[in-house]
Amino acid sequence: MKKTLLKVENISIFLNKKKSKNCLVENISFELKEGECLGILGESGSGKSLTCKSIIGLLDNKIFSTEGKAIYNGKNLLEVKGEELRKLRGKEIAMILQNPMTCFDPLYTVGYQIAETLMEHTSFSIQEIKRKSIEILEKMQLKNPEEILLKFPHQLSGGMLQRIMIGLALAMNPKFIIADEPTTAIDTITQYEIMKEFQKIKREGKIGMIFISHDLGVISEISDYVIVMNKGKVISQGEKNKVFKDTKSEFTKMLIDKKLVIINRYKEILKGGKNAVRS
Repeated sequence: MKKTLLKVENISIFLNKKKSKNCLVENISFELKEGECLGILGESGSGKSLTCKSIIGLLDNKIFSTEGKAIYNGKNLLEVKGEELRKLRGKEIAMILQNPMTCFDPLYTVGYQIAETLMEHTSFSIQEIKRKSIEILEKMQLKNPEEILLKFPHQLSGGMLQRIMIGLALAMNPKFIIADEPTTAIDTITQYEIMKEFQKIKREGKIGMIFISHDLGVISEISDYVIVMNKGKVISQGEKNKVFKDTKSEFTKMLIDKKLVIINRYKEILKGGKNAVRS
């Protein structure tokens, strides 16, 4: 029987106003087990990223307030503060954000920042850190890793920075990963390679994953269980195949139909291109 890594109970998120509270996310509940992936699917503004950021304390408590529980290792993460929470986020809980540019300090080289993270959370020597840094970049399909370590963030593309962030998160051997649109800034070929890496981690380890995306194709590829969100509420929830094949939610059906239209149109374009070549 697989161990439950995270149990979220009735989380609601509010935008604090001077005289009232505006509910942005309403009563979200789910469990994440080791070696499994929970996909959270929804369009922009549905509350999927907001939910996961609240769980690990990345929301400004002056602007937002959160109710409910997120139980990890016997503790409610919503009540863990300061240095204890920061250490959990760096080592045991990894979050891969959508915009990699915001995750790197423009004043320091990429190599310096990778080394800083490894020094904080491991007992590696300087030589081991250098070797591990190169290994991380190679694993993420990045060429000339030693040159990349000497570059500043603005000298690399968003896709390269995203791959570095993913590789560094995985290198910490976390208990679970929250991946917020991790392939958005990456070209199609690299996206395929990154998804293979996530699938490998899922197969070989006991790491749990929460995978956030607006892309039904990505969610269906990696997830075991799925939550579909719309306007801060859960519309569908359950095993992937059951949600996608037997859903009674009109919104979920609409998302599936939109994806099928794109896939079919893509096939038509490819077919047209082949016909044009023949003629």
